[in-house]
Amino acid sequence: MEGLKNKKSQFIGITIMAVLMVFTVSQVLKGESIDSIVTALRSVKPIYILTGIGMMLLYASLEGVNIWLIIRGLKYRTSILKCIGYGFVGFYFSSITPSASGGQPAQVYYMKKDGISVTASSLSLMLILFAHQLVVVIYALIGLLTNTNIGGSQLANTILLAFGFITNAILLIGIILLVYWPKLVFKILNFFGLLLHRSRIIKNKEKIEKKISSSVEEYERGAIYMRNNPILLLKVTALTLVQISLLYAVPYVVYRGFGLSGYTIMDLILMQAILNIAVSSLPLPGGVGASESLFLSMFMVFYGKKLLVPGMLLTRISNFYSVLVISGIISLIMYLWPSKKEVREGI
Repeated sequence: MEGLKNKKSQFIGITIMAVLMVFTVSQVLKGESIDSIVTALRSVKPIYILTGIGMMLLYASLEGVNIWLIIRGLKYRTSILKCIGYGFVGFYFSSITPSASGGQPAQVYYMKKDGISVTASSLSLMLILFAHQLVVVIYALIGLLTNTNIGGSQLANTILLAFGFITNAILLIGIILLVYWPKLVFKILNFFGLLLHRSRIIKNKEKIEKKISSSVEEYERGAIYMRNNPILLLKVTALTLVQISLLYAVPYVVYRGFGLSGYTIMDLILMQAILNIAVSSLPLPGGVGASESLFLSMFMVFYGKKLLVPGMLLTRISNFYSVLVISGIISLIMYLWPSKKEVREGI
C-alpha cells in the first residue's frame, strides 16, 4: 500500500509540474516571435549548455559526497557511488513535490533499504539541511543588500522575496535553536500543538505531543553530534557552499553562451540566489511557473529584452529540466539496484 501511495504521489506531482510547465511556456511565448527565439537559441554553442548541465550533475553529486562523509563518520561502510545516488534521489523527489518536501523522506527510505538506520540517515540529512540553509540565507542576504537591479518593485515580487527569505531564515533559526536549546523548541512546538488542539484542528492531543517529543529527541541527537564534530560540519558546509555556487552560476554560463558581457559571475550568482530563496517555499513542484516568471523580471537587466526569454528557457533546461530527467533515471536505477545491507564498523 505504501508503494502504491508513493507512486500515486509521484504521478500527481509530475502531472502538476507538467501542467504548470505547459501553462508557463504558453504564457511566456505569447506575443513573442518564435522564429527570433529559435534563432537566438541556435546561436548558443552546445558546450555552454552541456557545461551548465554538468555543473548541475556535480551539484547533485556533492550532496551525495556530503552524505558519504557523515555516514562514514557514523561508522557505516558504504560506497561513495551509492551516496551520490542518494543525492540524485533527493534532487528528483524534491523537484516533483511541493516546497521540495519529498526529497529527504525519499532519501531516508532509500538509505533504510540499504541497511542505514533511520536515525543515521535523518542525522546526516539534518546536518546537510543546516549547511544548506546557512549558505542559502547568507547568499540571499548578500544579494538583497548589494543588488540594486532586483526586479522587485512589483508588489508580487516583493511579497515573494519577503515570504521566501522569512521562511528560510525561520528554518535556519529553528535548526540553531535545536542545536543549543532543544527544550525551548519542545515548549514552542507544544504551545502551537495545544493551540491547534483547542482550535479543533488536531483532535488527539496526546498523539501530537508524543510525535513532537519523538521528533525533538531525534533532532537533539543530531544537535549533540553537530556540537561534537565541528570539523565534519565545517567540511559539509564548505562543500555545500561549492554546491550552491554551482547551482547559482548556471545563468552566468548561459549569459556567456549568448556572447554577452559587462556583468560579473557574482552579479548573476547573487540574482539567482535571490530568485531561489523567493520560490523555495512556494507549494509548487520544482518552483515551476514562479521560477520562470521571476527570472523574466529579475534578469532583464542582464539579457535585455531580445535574449530574455531564450536565456530563461536555456537556464531552466540546464539547471532543472534536464537534471530532473537524469535524476529520475538514477532514482529508478537506485530503486532496482539490489540492496546490500550496510554494516557499522566497530559497533
